[in-house]
Order: sequence, then C-alpha cells, then structure tokens
Amino acid sequence: MSEVKEASGATPPRPRQIPAALRPLHWMGIPQGVLTWQPKLPSRNWTIFWTCLGSFTFLYYYDRKECRRIRAEYVERVRGLSEEVMQPSELPRRVQVYTAKYPGDDDYEAGVQYFKRYVKPVLVGAAVDYEIVSGTRLGGLARDLRDRIHSRRRNLAGVQPWDNKLGAAALPFSLTPAQALQRELDGAVVLIGRPALKEWAWALKEGWGTFIPAEPIDRDQQLAELLSEDNAFDEIFKEDVDNADAEVPLEKPAAPSQGFMLPSKVAFQGAKRSLPMGVPDAATSQSPVPEGTTPAPAPELPPMLPMPAQPPICFVDFTDLVGFRNIPRTMVNFFNRRKEVRNGGEAGLAIVLGNKNDAREFDVRPRGTVPSEPLQGGDLDWGVEEEAFYRPKFHRTLEIIAKERERYYNVLREELSASRELARGEREPTRSEKYERPRGEVELRQDRFQHERDWRNTEMGYEIAKTGVGVAWDDQWRGSLRVLRPRGPDESVPRKKYPDAPAEEQR
Repeated sequence: MSEVKEASGATPPRPRQIPAALRPLHWMGIPQGVLTWQPKLPSRNWTIFWTCLGSFTFLYYYDRKECRRIRAEYVERVRGLSEEVMQPSELPRRVQVYTAKYPGDDDYEAGVQYFKRYVKPVLVGAAVDYEIVSGTRLGGLARDLRDRIHSRRRNLAGVQPWDNKLGAAALPFSLTPAQALQRELDGAVVLIGRPALKEWAWALKEGWGTFIPAEPIDRDQQLAELLSEDNAFDEIFKEDVDNADAEVPLEKPAAPSQGFMLPSKVAFQGAKRSLPMGVPDAATSQSPVPEGTTPAPAPELPPMLPMPAQPPICFVDFTDLVGFRNIPRTMVNFFNRRKEVRNGGEAGLAIVLGNKNDAREFDVRPRGTVPSEPLQGGDLDWGVEEEAFYRPKFHRTLEIIAKERERYYNVLREELSASRELARGEREPTRSEKYERPRGEVELRQDRFQHERDWRNTEMGYEIAKTGVGVAWDDQWRGSLRVLRPRGPDESVPRKKYPDAPAEEQR
C-alpha cells in the first residue's frame, strides 16, 4: 500500500521548456506543443511499411521514367524519315502485323496491345503505316492468311479479278496490281510471339503448297453440307432409347458428314412427311442418272512451289504470362518494363531502317535435315522458350472439347425430343415450357452448326500451336524468305536542318 501511495503521490515530469530561439513564435500564437515537439523513429512495423512503400514507389517511378527516356531515344533516331517530303502520288511504307490468340489466355488482344505499346511508337515516329491482322481464336490467324493466299493465287492465275476498292478506278493515283504487290514487298511482316509464327508458317504451307479449287468456296457452306447427313437429328423411338448413345457420336465429330442441315432441307423433309400416299416426292420423281457418266471434277490450281518472294520478316519476342504460377514473374516484369520498351524499340528500328535488300536469308538447317519437332534449329526455334509458360489448361484442350461436346449432345437430345412432342401435340407443355417455349428444330440445327464449327476450329488451332510440334516448313521455301537484321547503336536517320528555323526547332 505504501508503494501505491508513493506512486500516486509522485510529482509529474516537468514539461519541456520552449527553446529561447522559438519563444517569439509562442507569443505569435503557435501552440506550445508544436514548439516543444521532439520527433522520434516510428515503431518497427511502421518502419517496415514505409520502407517497402517507398522502395516500390521509387522502383515504379524510376522504371517508367526510363521507359519514357528509352522510347524517346528510339523515336528520335527515326524521326528524320517523317520529315522527308513525299509526292502526291506516293504512299507511305506499310507493314503487316500478325498476332495470334495466345494459348491459355482468353484475351485475344494481348499481342495487339503489346505491339501498340512498345513497337508502334517507333513506327509512328518514322511515319510508317501498318495493318494489324489478329486472330481472335486458336487458328484464326492461320485460316485468315490461308484464305488470303488462296485468293492471291486465283488472282495470279487469272481466274478471279483483283479486288478493287469502291471508286478506286476513278482515282488518278490508284495503284495497279503490280504496284500493290511491289508496295507489299517493300514493307515487312511483323510476327508477335511464337503462336503467330506457327500459324503464319502453317498458312504458307496450306496456302501455297496445296491444290485449291479454281472457284472460291464457302467453308461454312461446306461444313453445313458435311453436317447435314448424319443421324444426330434422326427420330429416336422409345424402343431405341437404350441404343441412342450409339446412334449419336459424342466422343468426336463424325466423319465429314455430321451436323447441320440447311433450313431449305428441313422444310423439304417436313413437307415430305406430310405427303399423301400415292403422291411421288421430288427425290423419286427425278430421272435417274445414266450409268457410266460421272460428274466432271471441279478445276483445281496446282501448288505454287517455289512460292513467290515474301516481304522480309521481323520477329518480336512476346511472352504472355497468365496463370497463377506466373504471378512472381509478372510482378517482377511490372517493375522492369524498360526491358520490353528496349526490345520493342529494337524491333521497330529494324523495321524502319531495314528493307528487302539488306535483309538476311532465313536461317534453317541444310536441305532434308529439318525435323518436324522442336528443336528444329535456326529461325524455326525462335521463341520456343515461350511454350514453357503456357497454361496447363491449354494442354487439355481436346479433353475439354470432348466433355463439352458430350454434354451438349445430351442436352440437345432432350430439347429435340421435347420440341417434336410439342409440335406433334403428343403432350401438353409443362409450366416452365409455357413461359419459355423450347427451341424449334431449325434453331437447334443452327445452334449445333455453330458449336461444331467452333469446336473444329479450336481443334485445328490446337494442333498448330501445341507444344511438341514444330513450325511448318518446306525446303522449297528457301530463297523466298528473308529476315530483317538488327540495327547497331549508331544507325539512325539524321534530321533535316532548316536555315530559317530557330535553333530550338532544329534540335
């Protein structure tokens, strides 16, 4: 008790006196607590927090500052091209930019954003035009380029006229086909990432190295005809329910005859069922084809090998880090964007300062020794290390499609049965069917056609981009492909000096 009393009766510490130099400030109204404040270090936890926050802030600021400086350096090295005077009949140089959907990433614009962020500023600084061709699905770029090459082959063979823009014939400076081809060769092909390289090479092989029909074909119409003769929409009777799974293929699409029936055929079959007995239908009333006669085969164009010279190629390294396991690398790259800016600047510099005359030959192994699996050697192995960062989900693409197809056909069979029962009046609609009428047979066929088209296109794209499969190659391409070489640190385009302009504008 005595100790408590002594503690309670202890005199409080004397307040800190205001320094003599600060006393006038006290009489001016500044509180005494402000004048007697003694700063001290924060606690351990606060020290760790402020240290980490300051470090990350400085890293971010320094990296973005360096990005602006590096980008400005590369733009300044090519700005002289944008100051050159062009004649009214001249067109700026144009390059083709190819980007493909990155395996495992749902954002198909990732490659386009990378190009616009790191390579485009250099092209804009040099007044170089560009055209982006982007694949929105796996294999989309390959299919687009293949169709373009087929159209080009028909143009060169004279079976299809050259495409002219509306009103181009009336323009005094419109390009002829020969001038348009020359302008294309004077440009370049920019490939963003290894997926774009694989799809581009596949399109070259399928476009120039195969037989094609002389007349343009509608691939959707072809698929519709192939899918119009299967048994997926055949009538399933009650005694055949046990064998329904065997009738409708679920594991994979049936041969080339599975799927969608055109609306005209659906209407024809409906009319055929309602014909009275004794009335011949259109199929039986036609005259038979005489024996010994076969329909004339459609004319085809042979492969063009060796293929014509292609614009010089520029490879742009691009790795799309997606997925949980790539989070550490993504965090490190967030504070090291200057590396991407420098890589994009080097690629842009090679595009602007390079041309088909000083480009090097495509580096590949000797003739007959190029394997079909990586490592293939030379330029065919460009970006092969990117495949190690693909999401594991991408490797299960075929398995995922098989499960989706099986689940879809199970639901389709139920919807088709309900739709036909209601259409025939075999039963009354349920409470839910009164509010939401089941889809008709024509709608179900169209929906199935769209699903099958997407599945088949995805399967084709997976076979092109999957790991363990190399880049498509043909030995007859030698001499037709060239690659833009990297530029040295001293190569640039000097800016013009105008004597009447102020010195500040000349710099």
